[in-house]
Amino acid sequence: MSLVELIYDKEEHKKRIKDGMGYPYGNIETIFKVNGELLGAIVWVEEGKIEGDECDLYGFFGDILTGLAFLLDEGKSTRRDYYREDVEKFGPIDQIKNPDLAYYTDLFFPFNRYVFELDKDKDELIIHYRNDMYLYKDRAGKTGMVRVPLKEFTKEIVKLAKDYIKLVKNLEVLDMYEGWIKNLEKYLADVKKYYKERYGEEL
Repeated sequence: MSLVELIYDKEEHKKRIKDGMGYPYGNIETIFKVNGELLGAIVWVEEGKIEGDECDLYGFFGDILTGLAFLLDEGKSTRRDYYREDVEKFGPIDQIKNPDLAYYTDLFFPFNRYVFELDKDKDELIIHYRNDMYLYKDRAGKTGMVRVPLKEFTKEIVKLAKDYIKLVKNLEVLDMYEGWIKNLEKYLADVKKYYKERYGEEL
């Protein structure tokens, strides 16, 4: 099992991109798992049924890459004033030990919330999450926390981002979305830069 799993129908996603569904690329039913935890999905708990939830993958990768660059760099040159403000407004602030090294995102899932926090002492990423698509008979929503090594998580996200960029680049509609792909490539380059500065290795 991979540390990070992002499961979606690539052929259907390519079709939606070509058909111009959504903005900029169209949503696709997606399952997002970290260390076996379902952080993004529709889960009918009593029935034991799991389905992908709608996610804009361009936005997903944009948010997760810019956030990782911030955490790898520890905000030295990547800090945004609104990061702490968003964490305090939307996050489980009582559980977050260092809000200056955390950022909030929904990862472009419509009903989810995440705070990514760096534990500097252990070089670990703490993911606080709320998935409102955990559906019980009498209620909805699950709150949890996952700890993973920052280094390994970054490696896997970079690989997934490269695969996604390659998927879109191989489509004939590239001219329509060239600017969006350049943005993702820039975010990816930033992550690789700060990863090298932090760990002394190339990605």
